[in-house]
Parts: sequence; structure tokens; C-alpha cells
Amino acid sequence: MHEYVGSKLIIVEGLTGSGKSIMAHFIARQLEYNGIPASWVHEGEEPHPILMDVESSIESFMAEMRKKWAAYVTQVGLSQVKVVEASFFNNLIEYLLAYNVDRPQIIQYGDELQSIIEPLNPTLIYLVHKDVARSLERNFKDRGEGFMNYVIQYATDTPLAKRRGWQGYEGMLMFWHELVAVMDELFQRYHIRKLKIDNSAGNWDDCNRQVLECLSIPLIPEPGVSQSEAMGLIGVYKDRKSDKEFTVHYEDGELTINIFLNVRTRLVRRAEKVFVTEGWHFEVSFESDSSSGASVMRIGGRDIDYLLLVGTVADKASAPRPSSTVMR
Repeated sequence: MHEYVGSKLIIVEGLTGSGKSIMAHFIARQLEYNGIPASWVHEGEEPHPILMDVESSIESFMAEMRKKWAAYVTQVGLSQVKVVEASFFNNLIEYLLAYNVDRPQIIQYGDELQSIIEPLNPTLIYLVHKDVARSLERNFKDRGEGFMNYVIQYATDTPLAKRRGWQGYEGMLMFWHELVAVMDELFQRYHIRKLKIDNSAGNWDDCNRQVLECLSIPLIPEPGVSQSEAMGLIGVYKDRKSDKEFTVHYEDGELTINIFLNVRTRLVRRAEKVFVTEGWHFEVSFESDSSSGASVMRIGGRDIDYLLLVGTVADKASAPRPSSTVMR
């Protein structure tokens, strides 16, 4: 018999592209399926309840982030379980490193953060890969050259990289290796409930199993999509207000869609012809246009700061050949 461990705060962290959003969303859904009210905070929430930019000095940023986390702990203590991604190590400890804060001071600050969240009986889920360089390379292959160039510029424009003389692709790798080393050290120091998962092999079923065991909740299987239903939904949908095209595929009993860049995102069924996008707050629904009878896709839910899709209405322009999309 399972009995939930009682964490009011579940933190999901890891290297960029490690699957934080997918994991955080999965945890929130499974908690809900098990009758435990929960919500998930995407790192791109706007406004975000915790995150902020470094506006003046790193010292004022550190002080303000202490206050924000303390206030959030008080708020969460009176509400449902919160699953928070990339707001503890990423986008916080990461900023301290980027702005040349000495490592001992970073570690001390990380210890202070642990003390702040302890009243919520927190759980830390830390996604790692054995080979950081290979993990980043795979991420860039999936997300494209534009994303890679953005990450290189971000990492090498930091005060830390400029002080160390880190430039180009190799300089970017040095920055992320340094951050992983700091995150590893903090993870080892922490005494809160924690789980470190190596997902180098990309075995999400095993990762999900480990997380649910850590939280002590059973897996509630999510319904798949039959091939006959999928054949009516797959295809290329063109946004009525722009040239953006969304391609719905069917693979291994599941629908996917290119919500962000060229990455195929799984569609998780919510109701008949209504799906949520895995790792995003978007809701995708399919219907027939009352006037033309053509298939229409609508995107609802919630936008994030760098991806604005809510309100999209897209008409089905074509259907890919079943042999190219159906995976058996």
C-alpha cells in the first residue's frame, strides 16, 4: 500500500535539456491522478512567483531571492502541492556562479536555501547525465542551431566566462561543467529527501518509476490513442494568422506535435479530442469547422514568457502518409 510522503514542495533540477519540464509535469499529473491536489510551475511562467533577473547587483539579487523563497514557502504551506522546476539550482545558483560569486559563498547560500524550504518537507529531483558534453550536443541537435547559438552566447557573455577567458563552444562547455560541479556538491550536502537520476540512456519509464517510488505514489497509466482515432488527427495544421505550421504525428500509440522549435512534444489525453502538451501548459483540441467540415486545431491553456501560442487556430492543410507517421 502506498502512502504519499507528504512533500508540499517538489523541486526538479538538472542541466539544460535534461527533461526538467517533462518530469515536473509528469509528477504534477500523477499526484492529481492519485487524488493529491498539485500544480506545476514552469520556469517560463509569466509572472513567475519566484524568479527574477539580476537588475542591479548580485548582492541585492541574493537578498531579494531569499525573501521571495521565504514568502513562497509561506504561501505554499497554505495551498496544494507545488512542483517547481529550474528555480533552485537553475536560474538562481546558476546566476551566482555566472556573476562571479566565490564557490564557498555559493555553497553557503545553497545551504541557506535548504533551510528556508525545510518546513515544506521538500523533495529534490535532480536529473543528470554522465557525459555533459554529449548531453548538450544531443540537446542542440534536437532544438537546432539557433538554440545552440543562444546557449553559447548566454554562457560566454557571463562575467565568470569573461574573467576566465571562456569563448565559443568550448567556453560554453566549461561554464556548464562548472555549474554541474556546484550543483553536484550542493546535492551531496543536502539532507532533505532527494533523488539523483542518471537519464543518459533516455529511459523515461525507469526515471518515472524511480520518482514515484521516492514519492511513494503508484503509477496511474495514462490513456493512449488508437490508430483509427489518430488517423483522423494527424497532419499538418497551418495557423490562420501566421505561416507557422504544426505537424501532428502518431508514434508508438501516442500523438506528438512540434510546439517548440523542431522538438516533438507528446500530447497527453485529457478528454475526447482534447490533449495537454507534455512539458508545457498548452491545451490542444481538435474539432470540425461547422461551415467547411475541415479539421481545425485550437491551442488554449497558458503561455510562457518565450512561447506565445494561446489563441492559435490552425486549419488542417494536409495529412502525412500513414506509413511515415505510424510507428508499430
